[in-house]
Amino acid sequence: MYDLVIIGAGPAGLTAAYELSDSDKKVIILEKKHQVGGLAETKVFESYRYDIGPHRFFTKNKEVYQLFLKMLGEDAVEVNRKTRILFKNSYFDYPLTPINALFGLGIGESIVIGFSYIFARIKSYLKISKINNFEDWVVDRFGRKLFNNFFKNYTEKVWGIDCKDIGSDWAAQRIKGLSLSTAIKFALFPNSKKRPKTLVDKFYYPRLGAGMLWEKFEDYITKQDIEVAKNKKVTAVKSNGDYFSVTFEDTDGSQTSIDTKNIFFSNPLLEFIDIFEADVPEAVINSAKSLNYRNHISVHVTIDKKLFDDNWIYIHSPNLDMARIADFTNFSDDMSEKGTYPLTLEYFCFEDDKIWNQKNSDIIEFALRELKNIFDEEFNVIHSEVSRNAKAYPVIKTGYQEHIDVIKNWLSDLQNITAIGRSGMFKYNNQDHAMATGLYAARTLLGHGEFDPWEVNVDGEYHEEVTDN
Repeated sequence: MYDLVIIGAGPAGLTAAYELSDSDKKVIILEKKHQVGGLAETKVFESYRYDIGPHRFFTKNKEVYQLFLKMLGEDAVEVNRKTRILFKNSYFDYPLTPINALFGLGIGESIVIGFSYIFARIKSYLKISKINNFEDWVVDRFGRKLFNNFFKNYTEKVWGIDCKDIGSDWAAQRIKGLSLSTAIKFALFPNSKKRPKTLVDKFYYPRLGAGMLWEKFEDYITKQDIEVAKNKKVTAVKSNGDYFSVTFEDTDGSQTSIDTKNIFFSNPLLEFIDIFEADVPEAVINSAKSLNYRNHISVHVTIDKKLFDDNWIYIHSPNLDMARIADFTNFSDDMSEKGTYPLTLEYFCFEDDKIWNQKNSDIIEFALRELKNIFDEEFNVIHSEVSRNAKAYPVIKTGYQEHIDVIKNWLSDLQNITAIGRSGMFKYNNQDHAMATGLYAARTLLGHGEFDPWEVNVDGEYHEEVTDN
């Protein structure tokens, strides 16, 4: 009998296990993949290292920050952030700077954006703006013209739905502290101590990729006698009164069941409901069916030529399906052999989209065509690979919170089952947020107080302004 089964060895599950590692609790983590880290894993092919997508570690939570540094030690590399936006064959600084925008868009276009912004701020000041969705929120904050130019296409490319169908709370969560006036302010006064998270110009990165942090977590907790069982897909969870039976499938198709007093799950919320063998209320099932995830494809290619100095570039150009591209040698020199450059090209899709159902070779061929379209330079491909991540991003549609509340209320009535992490809670959390949910869940289990993981990353102050740690 286990005291706890953790489903998923991502940031939330591993941090929860860390917090329990010096207790007397018998804990096992079940991970369906062959390595830990979730979306923060690092793929290693020969001597080339790629992250699933670019990760920057920056947090306002001092406890999480100290834990990050403790686990990495000298392997924590401080990186100068450089990111840009590719839009209409021109590059724009991210965050946008006035001079860059002026020369990139032209004086006429910049003047129109300025007047559009002023008009939006007047409407907001007079409280005649109506904020019902993501589009409304951005227009209110930046103006209609800048929304059409910079926000609309990219947002719809990533999420696959109209901006009017995306919840305004997602914008408030991700870019609350940023406005046009704020971007201008920090362009003119870059040394200001307080700045929104989106404007932070330095971040930490593990020397051998984002996954290095989670491999260190795995090493630490296993030495503390916590089991990490990989290639174990959980197929059923059944309540047996005072305990649960958890069934998982191995790579050979064999099934094993174990008993546990408690469960933390960080696998997709909808997936957990599907495997939970109980009388789930119809309202919960209907709410679950109303939620959706966005799939993610990473095309990893190593080439023999340096194409850009950015950590990553946002691809806003509507003629390209690619959403973002990163060169990991711009994070750490140790990510690849000298003279080789490991890139990750990112695509977002749903399960029925064409790209998700294509062969890997076709996806690589398509991605390379887009890469050459962007840079118009000759290079040789040394290595290529595709990573597919189903249900990677919760789609924050308008009205989704009502469905989450129904599911959350149902979960609260279940004894000893706790949702943690991005997928488990259907929340667009960063690594630090996911880690905090794991910490809180573990401390509640240990009887160190009542900590609600659902309270992580909900208050505006939490994500708006940051200061140097």
